[in-house]
This record gives sequence, structure tokens and C-alpha cells, in this order.
Amino acid sequence: MRIQAFRNWFDQYVAGFTAGEDTAPDLVTNIHLKKDHSERVVKEMAWMAAQLDLDNKARDLAAVMALFHDIGRFEQYARYRTFVDHRSANHAELGVKVLRQHRVLDGLPPDQADLICRVISYHNRAALPDDDTEECLFYARMLRDADKLDIWRVLIDHYQRQDRDNNPAVELGLPDTPDISDRVFAHVVNAQIVEARHIRNLNDFKLLQIGWVFDINFLPALQQVKDRGYIEAICRTLPPSDHVTRIEQAVATWFHRKLPAISANHTRAGT
Repeated sequence: MRIQAFRNWFDQYVAGFTAGEDTAPDLVTNIHLKKDHSERVVKEMAWMAAQLDLDNKARDLAAVMALFHDIGRFEQYARYRTFVDHRSANHAELGVKVLRQHRVLDGLPPDQADLICRVISYHNRAALPDDDTEECLFYARMLRDADKLDIWRVLIDHYQRQDRDNNPAVELGLPDTPDISDRVFAHVVNAQIVEARHIRNLNDFKLLQIGWVFDINFLPALQQVKDRGYIEAICRTLPPSDHVTRIEQAVATWFHRKLPAISANHTRAGT
């Protein structure tokens, strides 16, 4: 697979969004943010592929999926100045459109190109479909895990910055009020995924991110979440309360239930 050619195209495509001398500072910041994120997801995906002992063909496919998974984010932000899909465009679907319009995958066998596009189109869904092939769903689960591993890093770094107000796009324009919505809290303490439509403020958004731990598919990725201390780091940015303590306990229970099951064949974490 033409990995280097894909990387070259990616670099040139992304550079086009910041080429002008009068490019707005927020555009430069957020284009670079997503470019750096995409490159790190490639590394996370490569690490996961090694943990799962995939062959070279599968590793190449995984790398291309990771590199292009957020290719729609650049046009999304340039056009709408937001990363909120429901206020602009579904960035996964937009990404597939970009790849097809630019004929980026034309050099691949049609079945491989179609597989890559399907996986990208699924990576940001609330839940994966149950009517696609196991191969497609396997890569989609991998990509979702790799994506989350870096998104947590990006968000925690943002929350810990003193100048975090300089980039409101990361917080999706949500108000930074001290409360936590009851429905959002109930989902997390019951080890359930938080639906975006229930988010009311920044604290709810942080709980949604904590709830992603219940949607990690592969045990090596779940172990990384625990080892990197992502959940504890997000909890430290929340106002101390009984709610936060109970959330920490719910996540600790989840880790205890899932992580002892790690075995040589890397059983999926969600089962």
C-alpha cells in the first residue's frame, strides 16, 4: 500500500488551509490541532495493531484509516468555524466525500477503498451498525479506541492549560457552569455511554468523555486508559463532590471487572 504517497497527499491537503498570509489565527491553531491529532492516532493505531498481532496488510489498512479518519475536520472548521457536527456537517461523512472528490484512494483495489471509507464513516457514530462485515467492524472498533486514546490526551492538556479560553472550539462553546446534569450523571455511574443530546454544560461534556471508557473495545487500549490516568485527570478538573467520587468508583469497578480478563489473544473489552 502506498503509505508514503498518502502521507504526502495528507500534508499537502492540510497545508492548503493555512497557506494564506492573512489566515485567521483560530484557523491556524485548529487546523494544526487536528493535523497533530491525526498523526498521533496513526501511532496509536500502529501500537494497537502490534498488540493484536496483525499482519502487514492489516497494519497498512489500519494506518490509512487512522491518517484519514478526521480528514473532514479541516474543511469543517474552515467553512463553519466549529467542530460540532450538528451545527455544521458530519465530519466523518464529509471526510469520505473529500477522499472521493480528490480520488485519493483510486490506486487501491475497490474493496479496500470501500472498506476504508466505511470504517471512517462509522468512527464517530454513537454506536456501530450490526449489519456490516466483521472485518469492517473490527477495524472500526480499533479506530474508535485509537481515536479516544488521543482525544483524551488532547482534552486533558487543554483543561490543564492556563490560557484554555483562547481556544473555545475545543469546548464546543459550552457554558462553564458548576452543575452536573442528573441524566448525564446517572448514565456514567451505571456504566453507560452518555448521549451528546443530553449535554448542557462543560461538566456534562467531561462526563461524556469519562463515559467513553465504557466503549473501549480492546483490552490493551483499556489498560492504556488506566495506566495513563486519563479518567483521574478529567475528574480532577471537576468541582469536588459526592457525584465525582461516585463516578470515580464506577470507573474503578469497570477497570476491575475488565482488566483481569486480559489474555494472549486480547479479548475485546466490551464483552
